[in-house]
Amino acid sequence: MDRNIHIALNNMRNVSTELSVNAQNMANLNVPGYRADLSVTREAKFLEAFDQFRSRVFSQQSDGALFSSEQGGLQSTGETMDVAIRGDGYFYIAPTAGGDAALSRRGDFGLDADRFVIDGAGNRLLDTELEPIQLPDARRVVIEETGQIQLELQGLPEGTFVPGPIIATTVAEDTQLIKSVDGHIRPAAPGGLPEPDQRARLSQGFLENSNVNTITALVENIENQRQFEMSVKFISVAQELDEGTSQLMRLPNG
Repeated sequence: MDRNIHIALNNMRNVSTELSVNAQNMANLNVPGYRADLSVTREAKFLEAFDQFRSRVFSQQSDGALFSSEQGGLQSTGETMDVAIRGDGYFYIAPTAGGDAALSRRGDFGLDADRFVIDGAGNRLLDTELEPIQLPDARRVVIEETGQIQLELQGLPEGTFVPGPIIATTVAEDTQLIKSVDGHIRPAAPGGLPEPDQRARLSQGFLENSNVNTITALVENIENQRQFEMSVKFISVAQELDEGTSQLMRLPNG
């Protein structure tokens, strides 16, 4: 009986994690460039040494979280600091909470008090030297599709632009990416981020929507809830079988 119950409890734990993943996706439905988390990847572990007669196996969540790379829809905003990546590619960011640099699709940029370019979560945008981008006071900012920033500075004749920093981008070709524990995108293998290749194409005045599919998330929630209920019923049935077996094995009195 205990083995049956452990199987059911392990499944309930996994289903609970799946529900959390879906809840996370739904909570980020309106976050620009958000990449939906996929079903939790798992790996098998043995509770006892494996042999041909007996083994106790359970599944556990792996360290890396996979995500959907499908592009979200592009929305025209007309805002100077809104930038979307068309097709494959990622920005480089320095997370506001600290830690190693990461990749991102979020393009709702703005300026902080020190005129560093930050996204809507406060992460600093990085240039091709992987340094935070800081812009001087300018009348106009033009961001080319290659990531080159052109500035119409105060004091210069109108229509005169000077080149500024270049927004670092990469398509991360042949690199498996996962979401780290802090939720930021990084390579699965150790060794740091891929070098900027500037192959991504940017569109100024646009934002990429989250790629979360609401209908799919709701359907998965219903399926997971049913699996959870089945596991609860499985435990109840296992208990009844155990009680029935115990009664059959009792010696008659007298």
